[in-house]
Parts: sequence; C-alpha cells; structure tokens
Amino acid sequence: MVENNTKSSIRLFGLLSSTSPNKIFFAILLGSLAGLAYAIIVPLILLSLQPELSRLMQPEFSSSYWLLGVFEISNPAQALFFFSVVMFILLCRVISESLIAQSSIDATVGLRKMLYARIIQLPIQKLEQIGPSRLLTALNNDIGQISVGASVMPNILVASTTIFGMFGFLIYLKLEVFLFIIWVIVFGALTYRIPLLFGRKYMSKARNSFDGIQEGMRGLVYGAKELKLNQHRQHAYLTENIHSFEHRFSVAQKHGRTLLSLGMNYGTLISFFAIGIVTYVMANYYVLSQQSLLGVVMVLLYLTGPVSTVMNLMSSIIMARVGARKLDALLSEMPIEASGKVTEVADCQQLRVTGVEYTYSGLKSEDHAFHLGPIDLTIHRGDVTYLVGGNGSGKTTLAKLLSLHYIPEKGHVYFDDQVVNDDNRQACRQQISAIYSDFYLFTKLFGLSSEELDARAVLSLKQLGLEGKVTIKDGEFSSTDLSAGQKKRLALLVTYLEDRSIYVFDEWAADQDPGFKEIFYYNILPELKKRNKMVIVITHDDRYFHLADKLVKMENGKILEEVTGENVQLSQAHSAVGAGTSESSIENHGQEADGVI
Repeated sequence: MVENNTKSSIRLFGLLSSTSPNKIFFAILLGSLAGLAYAIIVPLILLSLQPELSRLMQPEFSSSYWLLGVFEISNPAQALFFFSVVMFILLCRVISESLIAQSSIDATVGLRKMLYARIIQLPIQKLEQIGPSRLLTALNNDIGQISVGASVMPNILVASTTIFGMFGFLIYLKLEVFLFIIWVIVFGALTYRIPLLFGRKYMSKARNSFDGIQEGMRGLVYGAKELKLNQHRQHAYLTENIHSFEHRFSVAQKHGRTLLSLGMNYGTLISFFAIGIVTYVMANYYVLSQQSLLGVVMVLLYLTGPVSTVMNLMSSIIMARVGARKLDALLSEMPIEASGKVTEVADCQQLRVTGVEYTYSGLKSEDHAFHLGPIDLTIHRGDVTYLVGGNGSGKTTLAKLLSLHYIPEKGHVYFDDQVVNDDNRQACRQQISAIYSDFYLFTKLFGLSSEELDARAVLSLKQLGLEGKVTIKDGEFSSTDLSAGQKKRLALLVTYLEDRSIYVFDEWAADQDPGFKEIFYYNILPELKKRNKMVIVITHDDRYFHLADKLVKMENGKILEEVTGENVQLSQAHSAVGAGTSESSIENHGQEADGVI
C-alpha cells in the first residue's frame, strides 16, 4: 500500500521565502532601499546641472572645496550626499544579492534533498516504471532552472521598486507625461507577452525532448557492446532515436529562443519608443521647458536599466515555470510508500505467501501484461530454496515479493504468523539481504563501518579472490572498477557483513568462472544453511539442483511443482552425474573456500 500523494506545486517566490524567510525579507528590504536610492540619483544629477529646476532642491551654498589641494569640488555638501547615496546603494545591493544567492543555494539543495527523499519513499515497482532518465533529468536540469527562476524574483521586485521611484519623480515633473508612460508600459507589457507565450510553448517541447535524449544516452553507453556488433543497429539507433530527439530539441529550442529574444528586446526598447514620442511629439502639445524635457528624458533613459532587468529576467522565469511543471508532474507520479510504525520484529523462522498475485502495470496493452499468481509457498529458516524455470516464468518477480521489494496486489506475505503490512514492512525488510542481477555496488560499507568489520572484510577479500584488486579502509573500497563476476563477489561480501536472517540471490553464479561457481553452490550456500539462514536462490544451473532443500519450479507466473528433501536429490541425481563433478573436486573447492562466510 502507498499513501495518497497530496497535491504539491512548486511556487517560485514561495520556494525562497519558505526556505529562508528572514534572509529574503532583508534582501527585499535592502534591495528596495537601494531601488529608492537609485531614484534619488537622477534628481541629484539634474540639480547639479540645472539648480534652478526646483526651488525645493536649491543647494544651501555653492562654494568650492579643494580635495587634497588638487581636486576642486563644487557644491561639496551636495557632492558628499551624492557619493553617500552611491555607497549606500552599493552596500545594499551587495548584501541583498548575497542573501538571495545564499537562499537560492539553500533552496536548490533543499529541492534535491526533497527529491532524494521521495525516491527513497517510492515503491520499487513505481521506481522501475518511471525509470532513471526522468529522475536524473529532474535532478540535473529542472531543479537548476527552478532555482535560477526563483532567485531572480527578488531582483525583479528590487527593479520594480526603482521603477516606481522614478514614476514618482515623473509625476513631480509632468503628470501628463507620467500617464502616457504608464500607457506605453501597459501596452508594451501586454504585447511583449505574445512572443513569450509562444516561446514558452516551444521551450516546453524542447524540455520534453530532453527526456528522450537522456534515455538515448543511457542506451548509447549501456548498449555499446551490442551496437558495436551491428552497424545497421548503430545507424538506426542514432538516426531513429537520438538524432530524432536531438532534431526536435534543436528546432524547439531555436524557435523558442528566437521568440524569447524578440519579446525581451521589444520590451527593452519600449523606453526608447517612449523617449522618442515625448521628445518629438508630446513636447509640441504640452508646455515642457527645456529643463523639464531634460528631466523626463533622463528619467526614461534611467528607466531602461531596471525595465531591461525585468524583461531579461522573464526568460529565466519562463524556463523555471517549465521546469516546475515538469517536476510537479513527476512528483504527482511518485506515490509515497507508507512508513512503518513497528521498528523491530522477531527473527523470521518461516516466510509464507498465500494467494499472492502481482501484475506489471504501465504497459501499453494490458492484455499482454505479465501476471504472477496466485502463489502459495512456504520457506523455512535453515533451508536453501531454489527458484527455477525458464526466462519470463516469474522467478525474479516472486523473489522481489519475497524480499518485500514488491507489494502484492492480492494475497499476503507472512513473517511466521505475522502478516506483512504497512506498519511492519520496513522492519521486516531489515532482516533481508539480496543481490539481484541489476544490483548496484556502493563504494563504501555504508552503515557498517567499524574496525572489526574492516578486519573481517579484508580476510574475506582474500578468500573471494579479490586480494590485490580491492582494499578496504574505514569501510571504503579502494575501487569498484571490476569485472561483473568480481563485483558480484564484492556484493556477496557486503551481504555477508550485513548478517541478515534471509538471503536472496538472483543468478549470482551466472557471471562466475567454474571454480567460484562450485564454491558458491558447494560451500557458500551450505555455510549459510549451517548458520541457520533462510536462503532463496534463482538459478538456471540444473547441475546443482540436487543440492537444494526445496526446488520450486515455475512457469508462466505460477508454481508448476515443489520438490523437497530427498526427492530433490533423487530427481536431480542425473544432473550431478552428467556434470561429472567428483567428490575430490568438491573437497578441493571446499579447502579453497573454507571460511568464506
């Protein structure tokens, strides 16, 4: 069972304000003060150029001052005030932008940690359905765009403060001009959004194509061996898959960026259109003195800076919204697995499934969806159970249900007489260790590091034939750049050190040479049995079937036959004879692997 995911939506400004509310508050406050101080600069310059422009801004005295006896400064009080305002702006802007940058970094890290947690809480079957490409793209691309978009929101507010401050000065100069400028800005804001709207749609298409590019890159890397052996497949894969997605991405990006550029530059030039109209048209209809016209033009020129800032930052907002929608869509597909209330359960002596059924979902045609079950099976502690059958018979699916990775759609899994449910599933999982064919080998013994474990691990490395290839210090492997068989042996070492009650091995011996294959079946598995472990082995090696305590044969998602005890050895005796395995060879391998686990 999984918990219903509450609807969540990434809000750009809310992202920063919720991450660091105090920092954002002071960043906006200081930025706004800097914006208002910016608005004072123009009147001060006009005052120095045309003192008679306003009686309210007449200097108290106009005497000169010699700085260091070299530089003559006129109106020293006004000059001191001007440079004080400039330093105030510098200080406020630096602190404001620093606080915004810190908040942006915190928000980025917070988003990634949130996605990490959601991936951890995601049921395995849903994780496999979503696939790594979408998750990696969200981590590497979407979150970065969201954070950039969120970080510019305070800057837009600061620029807007500057704009409003200049508007106040425009009202002081000429109300009619102010009203006209407002009309121009409203008209420009409405019309420049048209290319931005279409540009955003193209950028969204480009983002969708990037998922295909990411998946294509994975195929190019992980399928390199297959592609090397078939030139026709190489060409078809590149042209029909990666190149096709790259073409869609390229076309959408070019159209989108062109439209965004059109919108941004159009928005930037609105101020110049306004200057031209005021200078060449409005000055003829309204009585504007030379000084007033100079003031209006300077204000409009000055406005181009913050207006350009707002316009240019809108592209970041658009890309952030695209990323936010993609991340929201991904999160809506990521149900949260119910967290357990029980923290510990007794060691399992008997693992039992009754009426268990499971169907792979997410396929295009439900008629062809693989269905497992109903399955009834009991496995006892101290037994080695083999799950056998052809490819696609359901062995791995059943194993993932037994290891509690998959949650059955019908039926129940029991640890002894206790049914596994949402309350105790996490606690039950802590008794299981598994190596599946698609296992991942971590670079460190996370959660296991200790001097005693290091010593045990070093001894086992030699017995597993890994001495000289891998060393362990402070629980960390010196290298994981190993062959497939060596990686599985190292993974076996990790599961051994975990010392769990239940072990699941999915075709562990498939990549091993004959020597280690026999060590696995004749020494490692019996050693686990002696230690009273419950061992479940998925295998195709029929020459070793007679070594199992229970043989579970599967076909088409159902258990075809269960063979236990002496019946296993009798039914498989011919496999051991046909394999030509002698007692002496077994004894030799036993000596080589003595004490492996």
